[in-house]
Amino acid sequence: MVIPKAWRQLATLVELLVIGLGLLILVQHPIAFTSNLWLVLGVGIPAMAALIVFPITLPSMLVSLELVFTFYFVMTMDVSSALWVNFLGELLGALLMVRHTRALVVLLNPALKVVCLGAGLAAWEATLPWLSAIGVNSGLTAAQLLVVSGVYFLVNHLLLHFAISLRTWHFHLSSALQAVKWELIVYFVTLPLAYLGGLTQPYFQEWNLILLLVPVAFLTYLMRLFNRLQWSNRVNQACITLSVAKETSTIYQQTFQLAMDMTDSAHAILLRKVDDGVYQGLDCTGKVYDRIQNPLLDHVAGNQDVVTITDAGLLGMFPEWQARSMVLLPLVGKTKVFGIIVLAKPNSHGYYKSHLGQLRFLGHQVSIILDRNHVYEELERAAVTNQLTGLYNYQYFNEKLDERFRFAKATGEELSLIIFDIDHFKKYNDTYGHTVGDEVLRQVAAIAKRIADAQGLFLARYGGEEFVAFGQLTSAEANAVAEVLRHRIEEHQFVYQDRTLKNITISCGIAHVEEHDTTSPGDLMEKADQALYWGAKEMGRNRVAVFGPEFDQRLFVDALTGLHTMHYLRRKLPSILENEAHFPLHFLLVDIRNMRRVNDDYGFEVGNRVLIDASYVLKSVMRTGDLICRYMDDEFLVAVQGIPVTEIEAVSKRIRDGFFSHLFPIVGSTISCDVIVLTMNDAEETAHVLNWLATARKHLTKGAV
Repeated sequence: MVIPKAWRQLATLVELLVIGLGLLILVQHPIAFTSNLWLVLGVGIPAMAALIVFPITLPSMLVSLELVFTFYFVMTMDVSSALWVNFLGELLGALLMVRHTRALVVLLNPALKVVCLGAGLAAWEATLPWLSAIGVNSGLTAAQLLVVSGVYFLVNHLLLHFAISLRTWHFHLSSALQAVKWELIVYFVTLPLAYLGGLTQPYFQEWNLILLLVPVAFLTYLMRLFNRLQWSNRVNQACITLSVAKETSTIYQQTFQLAMDMTDSAHAILLRKVDDGVYQGLDCTGKVYDRIQNPLLDHVAGNQDVVTITDAGLLGMFPEWQARSMVLLPLVGKTKVFGIIVLAKPNSHGYYKSHLGQLRFLGHQVSIILDRNHVYEELERAAVTNQLTGLYNYQYFNEKLDERFRFAKATGEELSLIIFDIDHFKKYNDTYGHTVGDEVLRQVAAIAKRIADAQGLFLARYGGEEFVAFGQLTSAEANAVAEVLRHRIEEHQFVYQDRTLKNITISCGIAHVEEHDTTSPGDLMEKADQALYWGAKEMGRNRVAVFGPEFDQRLFVDALTGLHTMHYLRRKLPSILENEAHFPLHFLLVDIRNMRRVNDDYGFEVGNRVLIDASYVLKSVMRTGDLICRYMDDEFLVAVQGIPVTEIEAVSKRIRDGFFSHLFPIVGSTISCDVIVLTMNDAEETAHVLNWLATARKHLTKGAV
């Protein structure tokens, strides 16, 4: 929040008025120097200054027991001497601290004390006649002390909080009440001591002031010790609570709040390192700051110690705070930099040595807790993460998919699953070795993770070269994401040591919970896998396919023989014809002779066994890359790619010889077959090939070649 210039000017005006009023009161009360006064000046003023310079640090304010001497002088001196001695003592303390504060404050604090004392003494002068009128003649010393201290307390807090609010706009009722509470405690300590000093003054005269220093010093020590123990206890209690916290965000938030309370900071932000030299922050209001860069942040993290800044404006960080002093508290463990807490105040030198000690202790304890949690998180992450790629493993993927599937079914939320794998990955492994293959997997995983994170997808390595992801997407949105991924990987140069691998591609399959009527996580996975295999892999690779009824595996594989179906051939044919190296393309129509007689004589069950044996014969005599389909009831179709026309007769003969030499146990003899060959020389004949096959089947005769 930027403070308007007019408000700052108004705050300066109020401070100047207070200074002017204080000096005016002093001018109206000239001091008369006596022999006894010199001893008071020589002891009392330095004692007050010392207590001011070394205050007791409380959560929302600094206090000291110099008020003992303030009210002691009021009780034992005339008005002029009391005002001047308090002014000079406060002024000496301010001069000793001039490098820790604004120049104007050097006069403001002494003048404010004079104004508050003047108001208290004026109130006492007004009260005294009333007390005499009602016959109160005893206990006037105690009454004077109560009236002067009460008015001093009220005027001091009203002027102080008013000026601070104008200058910083940092006023919180809770902080103000906290300050009032602590100062009341100080008053309960200082007033009895001041009163006791007033009672002993007649007995010890000028030495009374020196004797009064002893209990003041002792109580100052006790209050410092109490404050230190109180905050240590609070930090310890907080650390006990944090030690059982599993959420790192909870640890950060509670540490953040405790650091603010300890120092009464106007502004605070928690910075977490997201990249080399780049931090992301979350302030106390919940505002997020992106890409914060400053060399000091890395310096603080490297030195692992609290750093104070007395002129924060020079840093250029968070100028909207208009802070003048900052503290940077690093949270650094043995293994990593967890974050940096930045605290800020609008006044210069707003943080004291006691603050730094408390913050160091807090930062050390919290860093130990964060270190331990980090080890636990790493162990948990290792249990659900694939070591090679850094992605989740398939066990954790299945667990999360089951959760999201049930949620999507219950709420109607969109849920799509993308499965993809690297095309011809075995070839890269065989050619370049597994080390290069592993590097390809790592780089593919890194590209996929960047895209998955941007889209809010859950990504895992499912096994081998296969990856899976799911998220709140329609099938169309999932298709767009998969296409982006496919293009990124296709364009990526895979460099490892001195090797550069090109033309690495992926194939993707997609299924959607509702659009594809899935009944279980396994069904969703199976349909995405079918889209991958039948829609992308078998259609030429390096493509994305969304599941459809035509990709149902039952349509592609013949249930009896395990061979491909004609439906599959129709889907596959366009991708085959895209490659000129596949020409000439030969179709061999294989018909088993006398199959009707086998069915009539032995029954259809025996006939089916003959077809199964026939499929075995075809697979044994053909090459691995040849496409074998069951064409009709007792016919088969073999697609042979890229061999000369002069060699196709040898292939046809190999098929016939294979059937003739094979003993079909179910009928106890060999079986002959007829083979018709149709050849395509280029893709322009595509539209006619299926018609040619149908015509050839009609004219198929025994022994035809």
